[in-house]
Amino acid sequence: MDIQSAQLARKAGPFTKFLLKIAGVDEQTLRQCPPHDWDNARAVAEIMICTWLYQAALFFIISHRLFAAPGQIRPELVAASMFIATFIMLIDSYMIMRSGWHLSGIEELKRGGLDISGGPGARIKAGFFLAIRILLSIGLAQLTAIFLSLIVFASDITARTESNYLQANAHLIADATALVDGGIQRATEAVTTESARVAALAGQVGALRQDQVDPSANDPQIQQAQQELTQLLARQAKADDEVQAAETFASSELGGIKGPGNSGIAGDGPRHKAAQEEVANAKRHAQEIAIALDAARARIDALRKQFTSANDATRQRSDDQLPGFETALAAENAKLSTMKDELANLTQGRDDAIRKAVENAPDHVGRDDGLLAQLMALEHIAQSDPKIAAVIVLIDVTSFGFELAAVLAKVTSFVPTTYAALLARDAYMRVVRIVDDMAVELNGGAGKGGAEAEILPRGAPVNDNRQGVGPVFAPAPFGSPDNPPQPPKRPRGRPRKSSSLN
Repeated sequence: MDIQSAQLARKAGPFTKFLLKIAGVDEQTLRQCPPHDWDNARAVAEIMICTWLYQAALFFIISHRLFAAPGQIRPELVAASMFIATFIMLIDSYMIMRSGWHLSGIEELKRGGLDISGGPGARIKAGFFLAIRILLSIGLAQLTAIFLSLIVFASDITARTESNYLQANAHLIADATALVDGGIQRATEAVTTESARVAALAGQVGALRQDQVDPSANDPQIQQAQQELTQLLARQAKADDEVQAAETFASSELGGIKGPGNSGIAGDGPRHKAAQEEVANAKRHAQEIAIALDAARARIDALRKQFTSANDATRQRSDDQLPGFETALAAENAKLSTMKDELANLTQGRDDAIRKAVENAPDHVGRDDGLLAQLMALEHIAQSDPKIAAVIVLIDVTSFGFELAAVLAKVTSFVPTTYAALLARDAYMRVVRIVDDMAVELNGGAGKGGAEAEILPRGAPVNDNRQGVGPVFAPAPFGSPDNPPQPPKRPRGRPRKSSSLN
């Protein structure tokens, strides 16, 4: 084999060493191979790492769905998911990858004309154990495919299990709902009553504070007079506006200014005289309102003077009563705030209260949301519609491919590599050398003249330099690898005796 010196000097970095370990590749042997073999080993390891990430994430989601509360992340489940994914990767690395390299190397040597597989029986045995390894991987892939289907159809499965739960506890849910809603209704009525009480106290406190400022303001007579004064002020403002409008109209009519209602003819005509009379009427009306306004003000002043002595007593009474009313108002406000918080808690926790009441009932039927129940729900979903069943099958096939990505890449794909041939060659030659050494030792360490020929595979050239004999047989370089020429068989039997063994 032509081995370039540049390939012999090639070394792997830390990350490449890690990839080679995952792919089950020997670095010393790989150094004798072309770059194509390095890329092949790295590609296999990268596929195995991607499969590990997929499995770890899938096991993490499934374990938390089955054993953790919603929204909870449990470190022990994370560790268990990573351990299972790592365990599966190590199984694939040893059972599939390492043995796969040797089997590929044996096939490569067989294609080259040297069959060291051990005959049909050995090939059948190797194929049988390979089938067992693939069946193990298929079982794991099927489990992960089922888990992936449970994740994809989680909402539909939850809806079905929840429907079964509600049907089984329908009577309990109705009773618990009526009980909880009754409590909310009573709390609402209590809040309404307390709000009315607080409003009444707030009005009393406001009146007492007004008595401290102007006690007479709360007297009915003064309040009535104050209302009349307010009305007269509004009427006076309106009368002033009417006087101003009438004067403007009269001036425009006198000057011949064309406008709304004006004749546009200058001079003291009939229209102007009518306007003058309107102005006089408006002013007279305004004066009447002014007189009434002065009378209302005088009446208010008289009432205030009349209640001057009573105001002092009212202020004193307000000073005495106000602290007690303010304390009562503060207490009622605090009570109202507490009642509103309780009502808000009852309203927000309505569903939880109903659920708790149902679960505490003696005849409560628990929610069946375990793994078996989810599988049954998924089966019912698949049976309800053939299209859904087809989607589930596609999900299973996809997950199956992700799970077996590394195994399929090694078993089903044919990528001839120098590394596999060298690995099989070195493994076989080590055994041959060990047997030769055993034969020499059993013959008592005989020299070149007394040593037997080396044990070589069927169809391989026999070069016994120790006996000075040339190659006995060499297969045709372009002959069929399945029917190589048969060399003369070496006699078998017990080793020859020597003086050292007597």
